[in-house]
Amino acid sequence: MSDRRTESIVGIESADRGVSEVVAFVLVFAMILGSVGILYSTAFGAMSDYQETEQQINAERAMEALADNFNDVIRDNGVNQRSGELSLREGTVSTSGSGTTLDITVNKTSGPDDSVTADLGEFTYRSDDRRIAYEGGGLVSAGDDGDWSLVRKRPQLKCGDDTAVISLVTISSDDRSISSSSGLEFTMEVEDRSSTVYTGVDDVSVSVNETDYDDAWTDILSEWDDSTDTKGTCDFDDDDGRVVVTLVDVDVHY
Repeated sequence: MSDRRTESIVGIESADRGVSEVVAFVLVFAMILGSVGILYSTAFGAMSDYQETEQQINAERAMEALADNFNDVIRDNGVNQRSGELSLREGTVSTSGSGTTLDITVNKTSGPDDSVTADLGEFTYRSDDRRIAYEGGGLVSAGDDGDWSLVRKRPQLKCGDDTAVISLVTISSDDRSISSSSGLEFTMEVEDRSSTVYTGVDDVSVSVNETDYDDAWTDILSEWDDSTDTKGTCDFDDDDGRVVVTLVDVDVHY
């Protein structure tokens, strides 16, 4: 009798031990699955963010190379056309004859002042929630909603002690856009070129009349003597400054 009771107790203990082992196995397996799921989600999100960041960096580098190539039309009067390839990678390129508008005012020591308005037009690459814009020979990156912007490459606005040089590319392309996953060639062709030299100048100012890149242009103009958020002024000490304004009007084909 005693042996049977002992066997019964031992059997119950063995069964309980078996159930405990099964429960432990299930819990461990569930923890492993949960850890794998968390690791996968975290790693996938990090990888996605990394790919987006790399794509943006590559796009900025490609636009910098393209801008440097395009700017040959400013550096050399004999260059009337430049081409370069840009890998869109599901991004969109837009062109337009309307964009940032600058008012250039030359205040002379004597005689009437001179003023020029330059519409820089648009050549912009967009991907996800960011964009990179070619601005008059410079390069700006910005949020697609326009709430921030940064200078990547400065346009040629130089203020010296007795000379100021303003050289800008203005785009007169039709309103167009294209999206692609592959590379595409873009060609900049000069439509018109003008260069005017002013002497006997008291000061020259560049004012931003309209732009989607307020922060970037505030930064650009901050290098001039007297600057505000929307205006930069180059003031000549002897009121006998020299100003060279060069505008190269172009069309962009693709």
